[in-house]
Amino acid sequence: MNKNDYEKVEEYLNGEMSHQEKLLFEAELSSNEELLSAFKVYQTIETKMRTAEKYRVQENDLKDTLHFLNKEYFTPALQQEAKVVPLYSNTFFKVVTGIAASISIILVAYFSLLQSEENIQLLADSYFKENLQQIEQTVSDPDDTLQFGVAGNTRGKNTTQDSLLEGISAYNNQQYSKALLYFQGIYKNHPDNSEAKKNMGLAYLSIKEYEKALQQFDELANKKELENNPGLFLQAVTLMRRNQPGDKKEAKQLLQQIVETNAEGSTEAAQWLQKF
Repeated sequence: MNKNDYEKVEEYLNGEMSHQEKLLFEAELSSNEELLSAFKVYQTIETKMRTAEKYRVQENDLKDTLHFLNKEYFTPALQQEAKVVPLYSNTFFKVVTGIAASISIILVAYFSLLQSEENIQLLADSYFKENLQQIEQTVSDPDDTLQFGVAGNTRGKNTTQDSLLEGISAYNNQQYSKALLYFQGIYKNHPDNSEAKKNMGLAYLSIKEYEKALQQFDELANKKELENNPGLFLQAVTLMRRNQPGDKKEAKQLLQQIVETNAEGSTEAAQWLQKF
C-alpha cells in the first residue's frame, strides 16, 4: 500500500474528507482487501492511543497528588535539620501511618477506576463479537412484494427483502460500506423498515463510527410502535464500546431504564449493571 493510501486513511479517521471523498473512500474499502486491512490496523492503533492518553492524564493526576503529599509531610521535616524526631515517637508514627493510608486509598481508587473502565469496554466488545458481528439471514416477508408478469399470471418477487439479504451478506463478510449502501437504500424507500435501520447502526458500529451508530439506534429506539425494540440496548452497547468520558454514566442510565421497563436486552442489562 502506498503513502497516499495511508494519508487517505488518516484523513478519513480524522474527519477531514468531504462527503463525496468519504463515499469514494468507503467504496474503495469494500473492494480493496489490502486497504481494508490497513484501515483496521490504523483504526485499532488510533483507538489504543486515545485510551492510553486518557489513562496518562489520570496517571498525571495521581502523580500530582503524591507530589503534594510528599511536599506537605516530608519536605518540611528535611528542611528543619535542627529538630530531630525519633523514629519511635508517636508523632512520627501517626504521620507516616496517615500518609500511607492516604496513598493506599488513592492507589486503590486509581487502579479500580482503570480496571472498571477496561472491564466495561471488554464486556461490550465480547457481546458484539458473539451476538452482533454476524446478522442472521431472515426469510422473505410475502407482504412486502413487487408483483410482475401478465394479467392473471403474476408472481411475487420481494425486492426489498432481497436487497436486505444482500446487505446482510455483505455485512457478514465485513464489507461494511457495501452493506451500508443496501441498508440506506432500503430505509430511504421504506422508512418503516426497522431492520434496515438497526443494521445501518450495526454497520457503523463495526467500523467504529460511534456517533453515526448512536444516531441510528436513537432513531430506532423512538419507533414506539416496534415491539421488542433493541434501540436502547444497542445505544448502551455503543457507549460502552466507545468508552469516552461520560459514556459509562450514560450507558448505566440506559441499562437501568431497560431493566425498569423490561425492554429488549433487559436480562443482559441486569447482569451488566452489577459490573458498573
